[in-house]
Amino acid sequence: MERPMSHADTATRSRPHHLLPDVHSWVDLGAVVLLGGIALSGFATSFTGWQFLVVGLTGLVIGAGVTHVTRALGWPLIAPLTILGLVYFLLGGPLCLRSMGDTAFLPGGATLSTLADQAVFGWKDLLTTLPPVDGDGRLLALPWLIGLLTGLVGAALSHALTRRAWLTALLPVAGLTLVLVAVILLGVRHPHSVALQGACFAGVALGWLAVRARRLSAAVHGGTPGVGRVAAGAGLVALASALALPASALVAGSDDQGRTVARSWVEPPFDIGRYPSPLAGFRKYIDLQGDDDPANVFEKTLFTVDGAPAGTLVRIAAMDRYDGLVWGASDDALPGAADDSFQRVSSTIDNPLQGEPVEATVTIGEGYSGVWLPTIGGLTSMEFRAGDAEVKQETFRYNLATSTAVAPTGIHEGDTYEFSAVLPDDTLDKSTVGSTAVTPMPDGLGFLDGPATDWTEKAATPMERVLAVAKRLKTDGKYSDGVIKSERWYFPGHNIQRLSDGFLSAPQMVGNDEQYAAVMALLANEIGVPTRVVLGAVLPEDGVVRGKDVQAWVELRAADGSWRTLPTEEFMSQEPPAEQLPQTDEPMTGTVVPPPNPIPPPSDAGDQSDADLKERKTDKSDDEDEEGSLVNRLPRWVVEVATYGGGPLLLLALLLGAIVGAKALRRRRRRNAPTISTRFVGAWRELVDHARDLGQPIPLGPTVTRREQSGAIASDEASSLARRADACVFGPQLPEEAAAASYWGSVEAARRAMSGAVGRRRRLLAAISLTTFAPRWRRGR
Repeated sequence: MERPMSHADTATRSRPHHLLPDVHSWVDLGAVVLLGGIALSGFATSFTGWQFLVVGLTGLVIGAGVTHVTRALGWPLIAPLTILGLVYFLLGGPLCLRSMGDTAFLPGGATLSTLADQAVFGWKDLLTTLPPVDGDGRLLALPWLIGLLTGLVGAALSHALTRRAWLTALLPVAGLTLVLVAVILLGVRHPHSVALQGACFAGVALGWLAVRARRLSAAVHGGTPGVGRVAAGAGLVALASALALPASALVAGSDDQGRTVARSWVEPPFDIGRYPSPLAGFRKYIDLQGDDDPANVFEKTLFTVDGAPAGTLVRIAAMDRYDGLVWGASDDALPGAADDSFQRVSSTIDNPLQGEPVEATVTIGEGYSGVWLPTIGGLTSMEFRAGDAEVKQETFRYNLATSTAVAPTGIHEGDTYEFSAVLPDDTLDKSTVGSTAVTPMPDGLGFLDGPATDWTEKAATPMERVLAVAKRLKTDGKYSDGVIKSERWYFPGHNIQRLSDGFLSAPQMVGNDEQYAAVMALLANEIGVPTRVVLGAVLPEDGVVRGKDVQAWVELRAADGSWRTLPTEEFMSQEPPAEQLPQTDEPMTGTVVPPPNPIPPPSDAGDQSDADLKERKTDKSDDEDEEGSLVNRLPRWVVEVATYGGGPLLLLALLLGAIVGAKALRRRRRRNAPTISTRFVGAWRELVDHARDLGQPIPLGPTVTRREQSGAIASDEASSLARRADACVFGPQLPEEAAAASYWGSVEAARRAMSGAVGRRRRLLAAISLTTFAPRWRRGR
């Protein structure tokens, strides 16, 4: 004989069914996942492959499901936040980092550290990495986190209730729209299928909004919506459409500039200016004519290139900024461009250059070291094979605008890397139309005015003037490395003094690649054609590049934005200077300053050869020491805590501050309610909420009276305050404003007394408690 089913058994069996979504909840959860997936698809041009979408959708489903279950159980909103935080770390390893953890699925220290770092700085890593990034790397943690948060926000807002039905219907749609905006801001300027993504999102969002508006209208008024409620629904759609109009400009952008993205505003945290100019160390590549210098690499192998045709230009570094001392690489060579900085790249590089494809392998030899990576053309992929390859791949940076590659950790003998690239058409002739963009130049370049004008009288176009200047330099100039005794007056460097008095204004224009390339670029910029200096080599037949193969050339920007090469033979003389210096008619007096002493060749590729740089390097070192002095004085544990715990602690502080601020705002609104009787109601609710925050079990519900609640409040004044509120709210006469202010004062005094009766810990927990925010959220079903 079966025993009767008890109440406990009934509750136990019905609870799983209670956790299942009803029809309305299924619709809401489905819309959240669908809209979230459409928003996450905007990362298609930021990641390679579609793994990001799988990871993001997984987070969406988990986030929405956990939020629904915790809400059905009546738990506060902090519960799904905590659970999803644990899920992020537990599943982030296998899903995003492809690591299973140290013990089964438990994440190890490295996994936790990487996931925590990506939760705080992942957005910045994505914005400072050239898209598309690897679809199976650590940056997958970003769509994983966004998916979890989107599921949480969408599911929570779909059950939130407000006093206005139209706002209740609009809240989740607005929340998912903000997710779309966030993905757009984290994306690229010129994505694919913008219209398709926008149309799908708008269609689903407006449909969901209409369903929610009809549902809420029927719940409030009952039956089929009348004309007024149909008009209200139409108003909601009109409001959403009005919001979509300005948003469309953000999503699509103009044809020329692309849409607005955060990538255009965020500067990559990398300063290429801290590395010395490669051109300033040119003399380590020259023939010393028998002199012994360990730093000289004239006959040494710098690197070997396999896979590229002979005669190809191998570029070591492009220098696009002149500061009066040296030509150096910069992070913002092109005003307004978003791809002219040194950014992280993945193994695949989305390079807009078009040309002949080539695949090559570079092996570093004994004569080369430093941060500048020899490459060819415009890179489309890069993969390090030997020499701490993983670290180099992680820190590798590339400048799309200058086609210059940097390995901040440095490369040394034996390092090997492979890359694919395109060789663009960079031919230059008189028919090439030069760009009219303005290149920033320092003061003190007045010595360029004469040659730029006198040497180009017969030229018509800016490009013809540039070629005329190049021809004059080659015709009148002489070439010398300043090594042999009779030529040691021709010292190294390319500062303003060396290029003016020591070259253009000298009795003989004498120099080597360093001076010729530097002054040619300055003259072209003076004429009005943007020009930069490139240090590199012409690839020999055997693919082995030695120090003697290194040379400097210049590249000019054409009107179509491409860069065209002006080879060294077009502007650089190879004739040696006269053995005797030209004599002047004026005798040297005691006030005439003799030429400066020769400066020895630099000891390595990173040294500057200009004496003028000493003061600048000293000042820069002093500035760096001053900036780092405060950090160095702090205890190490303080620095470690600030580095690894500062982000989470700041986020926690913001969350707690938001809770306290929300309560203060609620108290202010209740105290300043438009009607006097409502102020009494608000004051009593404030007392009840404070008691609940302190952990007191206060009965709630539409049938519970204030006097019944006063019996559960641990305050001697609660009973009298309940009677006063009832008298003012239900009394025959309207209460006065002074009476409401007095009542609020009594409530505040009762609140302080209640707080004083508990310990400090209980008071702190009450200040950040979400208990009084939970009922409205739980009743939203």
